[in-house]
Amino acid sequence: MPTTKTPLVSVIIPVYNAGEYLRPAIDSILQQTFQDFELIIVDDCSRDESLAVARSYETDPRVTVLANEQNRGRSFTDNYGAEYARGKYIAKMDADDIALPHRLQKQVDFLEQNPTVGLTSSFMKCFGESDIVYDYPLSADAVRSFMLFNMPVANPTAFFRRSLLQEHGLRYDDTIQDTFGEDYEFIARLAQVTDIVNQPDILLHYRTLPQTLKADVHARRNAKSNQIRERQLRVFGISFSERELHVHNTISYFPFTLGDITLAEVHAWLWKIHTFNQTRRYADPDAMLRCVAERWFLTCYLNPDKRVNSLREYRRQPLAQHHQVPAKLQGKFLLKSYVLRHL
Repeated sequence: MPTTKTPLVSVIIPVYNAGEYLRPAIDSILQQTFQDFELIIVDDCSRDESLAVARSYETDPRVTVLANEQNRGRSFTDNYGAEYARGKYIAKMDADDIALPHRLQKQVDFLEQNPTVGLTSSFMKCFGESDIVYDYPLSADAVRSFMLFNMPVANPTAFFRRSLLQEHGLRYDDTIQDTFGEDYEFIARLAQVTDIVNQPDILLHYRTLPQTLKADVHARRNAKSNQIRERQLRVFGISFSERELHVHNTISYFPFTLGDITLAEVHAWLWKIHTFNQTRRYADPDAMLRCVAERWFLTCYLNPDKRVNSLREYRRQPLAQHHQVPAKLQGKFLLKSYVLRHL
């Protein structure tokens, strides 16, 4: 039975075949240092024991378990949970991740102290098949700049004001059936009505699974993301050709494989974004310049070529003056370039 007291935070966990991972995820929320929350678990017709696991927590007055009548996908499930939310804030959570004990307290404190910010998220540390840390742009202008290229928010740690849904009619696009792009599409629309600022703290451990079917997953995700990126460029207002859109999509996600795209084309497109933004003021010019300069470095670094000295090409273009490359990466770049050209 849910409590009758209105909570400050509504945590929403959409569930589909979460299996053995669901219980640790739920426990990580129930054991938070911040306790003024409700937990809404929405099962999307799981074929495993997920719904039974969720219902085993219903004796806790903070927990509400909902179940879709048929499998409807992640967007519908998120919206369904939000309809039941009563909190001032909504916290997103995935069914196979682990929230660190202080996650909710850090995010509540941040939005309470920053009334102009509508959404925040955090860094995430992977576990399972990987142990890398995912970091994200911090300031509102850095987020807006990065939005042109990719998702600027850690969706499993997204934490936002529920009033944004009510005042602007915002919902996840439930025509997107896959879990590919619905978060990026939602965040892109939300960013048009509020500031997004991320916190430089690891507040969640993100489960990474074996690489089975990863190539197919990435292809489907990137296809959807390409559509969202094109829409973002139109919101930005910049004109672009089909070739420039192809360049933009190619340098927006790892591994930045250029194919027949030249580094000169990449720099020309990134410089066009920078100069257009100086007039458009879509984001702070310095933030946008840092964003595209970093993209220039990553593209050159990840595309060593015997025919074109990518290190020399990187250094000779003006964007190189606006990105501070860590010494370790500088050394790796120099070594890669030398070895490749002397094989």
